[in-house]
Amino acid sequence: MDPEQVETFRESLKRCLASSGFLDTFYDRFVASSEEVRAKFRNTDLSRQTRMLADSLYVLANAALSEEGSPGRGSLPYIAARHSRSDLDVSPGLYDQWLACLIDTARLHDPDFAPEVEGAWRTTLGWGIEYMRSRY
Repeated sequence: MDPEQVETFRESLKRCLASSGFLDTFYDRFVASSEEVRAKFRNTDLSRQTRMLADSLYVLANAALSEEGSPGRGSLPYIAARHSRSDLDVSPGLYDQWLACLIDTARLHDPDFAPEVEGAWRTTLGWGIEYMRSRY
């Protein structure tokens, strides 16, 4: 993983999180994206979920730069197990919707969003998505 791309992602994420309503806008978009997503979030405390998402995005950025088995990847097995078919059953295809909604929302909330910033989001989070899919 290219450390510069991860840093570009982190800086954009900071700008997004500083923008009022970033995570709420994302969840509005994501939940509206399909009936399957609506069903997954029907009984979810979205206030708690938004806080968890902000933390998880930083976890993915740190993990992308870390070695397998290192503390930087320590949370990933738990997160993957939680989203696997044996728990929340987040199907692999939903990650594409999740990423598309997240990037569309970042585009609205990051005043410096540009093609290279989008690429950093896709690369950094794409690594984490593949990790999650491989443990479905």
